[in-house]
Amino acid sequence: MCTISIVPIDNGYRVMHSRDELRSRSPEQAPAWRMLENGKTACWPTDTDAGGTWVAVREDGFYLGLVNLNATDEELDADRPEQTHISRGTLIPMLMEADDVHDALKRLTTMGLRGMKPFRLLLVGPVEGGGFASAIARFGGAEVTLPAPLEAVVRPRCLASSGLGDHLVQCRLPLFREMVVPDPTPEKQRDFHFHQWPDRLEYSVLMSRENARTSSVTSVEHTGTDLPSVVYESVAEACPEADPVGSEMLQ
Repeated sequence: MCTISIVPIDNGYRVMHSRDELRSRSPEQAPAWRMLENGKTACWPTDTDAGGTWVAVREDGFYLGLVNLNATDEELDADRPEQTHISRGTLIPMLMEADDVHDALKRLTTMGLRGMKPFRLLLVGPVEGGGFASAIARFGGAEVTLPAPLEAVVRPRCLASSGLGDHLVQCRLPLFREMVVPDPTPEKQRDFHFHQWPDRLEYSVLMSRENARTSSVTSVEHTGTDLPSVVYESVAEACPEADPVGSEMLQ
């Protein structure tokens, strides 16, 4: 359950990743930089319960962002096995060891994913000759579907998912095209991720419902020179009024 948006900026990109999570889950751990086995450093927040993460970026601008895939049985792989309890978030720390986006996609196809819950994975990374390219891989429960070819990061894009069913939150995409695409500034992008429809809180980008809410928003910005900037905002602290359903439950 998440919303990811990516926009091009001078010499790089900016990603914002809203995480929607069950209220029963433990509080998240804020992002931290850590050393990888390949000698590079990467930064990601941590899911306290499962130990994985939903977003990460490496010192060279290689980025991974994961959203759950909550589709109908007809839209998922027909031969998918019974689901296991392996967390999808454990993929990202492993894939951070890849050389680049191409290598990460290759590794993804060789991992033993059968039984893992379906997901979509946004990958962004530098390419030869300059600039950045992106890809969205899809795992339908049995097989990984890869994009071909990679797409240069030259236009705003958005992904949305919900445990209620992904089709129910695609209303976020026209809102993104209205709020961000014409003028993809940091302010407009942040306004989108903190947007609520008062009469449709459960489908809003900043979501609030009885058993779940948007728990955090993580922003990653890379301009191709210094270390990527990673800003983590706990919604409960950054915008406590944004969880009206939770407030009512406390009364």
